[in-house]
Amino acid sequence: MARPPRRRPARPAVRAAGAPRIVDVLIESVGARGDGIARLGEGTVFVGGTAPGDRVRVRLDGRRGEGLAGTLVELLEAGPDRVEPLCRHFGDCGGCALQHLSAARHDAWKSDLLITALARQGLPVDGVRPLASVPAGTRRRATFAFVRAGKGTIVGFNARLSDRIVDVAECPLLDPTLTALLTPLRTVLADVGTGLGGDVTVTRTEGGLDVLVQAEARLDIFDRERLAAFADSSDLARLSWRRPGEEAEPLVCRRPAVVTMGGVAVEPPAGGFLQPSAEGERLLAGLVVEAVGGAPRVADLFAGCGSFTFPLAATAAVHAVEGDAAALGALRAAAHRAGLKVTCEARDLARRPLIGPELKAYDAVVFDPPRAGAAPQAQALADAGPPLVVAVSCSPATLARDAAILVAGGYALVAVTPVDQFPWSAHLEAVAVFRRR
Repeated sequence: MARPPRRRPARPAVRAAGAPRIVDVLIESVGARGDGIARLGEGTVFVGGTAPGDRVRVRLDGRRGEGLAGTLVELLEAGPDRVEPLCRHFGDCGGCALQHLSAARHDAWKSDLLITALARQGLPVDGVRPLASVPAGTRRRATFAFVRAGKGTIVGFNARLSDRIVDVAECPLLDPTLTALLTPLRTVLADVGTGLGGDVTVTRTEGGLDVLVQAEARLDIFDRERLAAFADSSDLARLSWRRPGEEAEPLVCRRPAVVTMGGVAVEPPAGGFLQPSAEGERLLAGLVVEAVGGAPRVADLFAGCGSFTFPLAATAAVHAVEGDAAALGALRAAAHRAGLKVTCEARDLARRPLIGPELKAYDAVVFDPPRAGAAPQAQALADAGPPLVVAVSCSPATLARDAAILVAGGYALVAVTPVDQFPWSAHLEAVAVFRRR
């Protein structure tokens, strides 16, 4: 429901002697990071927690790029796109930037992130499809920060632009089983290790919750007993511990921590990468399979544990390439159990991309790189890639850069679908389809 505007007479900008500069501004748009943008003279001010049409009082905090960073002091008049945030932690927790934005404005802004990135590279935007969204409350994986404080432990997410941890009691993004674990997590982490602080990755799997604690502390026998009791009382599937620079150590394995990808049961490594929601994974995989069509031989690059490998393997012979040994091991084991036509290769594609002679073996290539993109692999594809390439990306900017490389090498960008798996944040995924001209 939209918040009714609070109308107040406009006040002139003020500045007390020796105090930070305070100004009144009108928010005109939302920037790429989710901050409201206002004009101040000939300059720009970025203000978090604001929406287009808001008239706000702002404290100017210093330079930010070519503009100024501002902190919201007071909402003088709400714009038409401002709504009441769902979460009590919004504004303090840094996980969400846009809960205060109406759904229509939010979705239009998300789509524009992709359109703007493509246009900046001189690429056509007429093939951009409508935004596909994953609903809130479905996220199956989250990494919480924690720190011991007094006799207890704070568990949550970092505050906006800060190392301070917000002690989270709720999160409308997460599957409820993840937030239900926060209270028992606080209790057990207060009683194990010494000088404790670190991260906890919690993943909902079909066998139950899979928990990986990452911290400097070494565990003694009493710590291990407490953690085992916690795993039993919380009905965890698996509980692991990892010190920085070391392999994860499974402490308790009560049930297989299995997820199903394309009908194949996969047991990812502790803390291993997964798409944030099962719904989002199915959505992305559906777009990839649709784009690949009936191509009989497919290379799946940056394959992870097989999010796209296994859906593709239902109709094609797939070669999966991944640089993370643990993820590839999980993929290989699952493919073997399922008796699928999947071959696997361990390879750092950022340093050693597949090149001409290798690429000629495939009718289509799918690549899903980390946020930094895949410029070397995109160039190799531009030089000697197959008739069809499908790119999956979690960064519009690097997708557009890689797309420009492909287009310069003779591909046409025929379709691209923005996918929002991260509501209320500045993150956006996309699936782009390229064909040789």
